[in-house]
Amino acid sequence: MLGQLNFNGMDKVETAIERIRTFEPKEGYYLAFSGGKDSIVVKELMNMAGVKYDAHYNNTTVDPPELISYIRKYHKDVKIEHPEITMWKLIPKKLMPPTRIARYCCAVLKEGGGIGRFVVTGVRWAESSRRKTVGK
Repeated sequence: MLGQLNFNGMDKVETAIERIRTFEPKEGYYLAFSGGKDSIVVKELMNMAGVKYDAHYNNTTVDPPELISYIRKYHKDVKIEHPEITMWKLIPKKLMPPTRIARYCCAVLKEGGGIGRFVVTGVRWAESSRRKTVGK
């Protein structure tokens, strides 16, 4: 399709679409959408696969306004979720701002959506393994 082949010589896009279709849950996927390039690609793969999904963006309350505007303009089907607590109230509660080592904010502000659902993210394997080792 797009000429992107994996190490077995298989088309990466077609392989991804096939896997998305194969594992589609009855209620559809929960797409954790960040507005970044990887999330946009995953969302487009879901569209190309023709599967049912609902996309959610978790507003951390410190997001750039341009990002929120971009999502509202170009990804109107994405539901913008608002947290129960803002970053500005979370920092005094934790007694410190988030750091590269103490990343408590993501667990509180971003990772709570889609509980009990098949959650799809745009995190790549290489990126995921790097994140596991940050601060160790």
